[in-house]
Amino acid sequence: MPRGIQLASQSLIGDLYEVRSTSDMGIGVFAKRDINRGELIFSERPLLVTPTRYRPSSRSEIPPHYTAMQINQILMFEHEQVLKAAIDRMSEEDRARYMSLCNSHHEDGSGPIFGIMRTNGYRLGLLYDGSDKSSDYGAVCNLGSRLNHRWSSFFLLHPICH
Repeated sequence: MPRGIQLASQSLIGDLYEVRSTSDMGIGVFAKRDINRGELIFSERPLLVTPTRYRPSSRSEIPPHYTAMQINQILMFEHEQVLKAAIDRMSEEDRARYMSLCNSHHEDGSGPIFGIMRTNGYRLGLLYDGSDKSSDYGAVCNLGSRLNHRWSSFFLLHPICH
């Protein structure tokens, strides 16, 4: 199991940001002062870490006449089932935190759990299966998912694996 992550000082947290509701975008994290480049804003263990690409099980026999959309629906359904198994293993508190996050994918067949992952997930840099660089991972965090994702290129997310 990975060791604990570096935590931001609790006294600094109150000075850096606040979490509050907005009139149109739900709950967000807002800076209370200018934040210096490289300054640790917060650190948290992700609620869920999962491969960004779903690889179907060998039992998935998709008829050759299915359209790309139908195949995508099957893959999303299977991915939802895999993620459900992970969610079911969470503590009730973490499961409630995860399920309270925004889901912008109600109409595309993602399912509620995968939809939350697609809406709130961040790609984790430098975390792969072996040397296969195409098998990267994403994470959903409680506080981190409340950040404005349009600015995600300015954030550096480091998986902590000691």
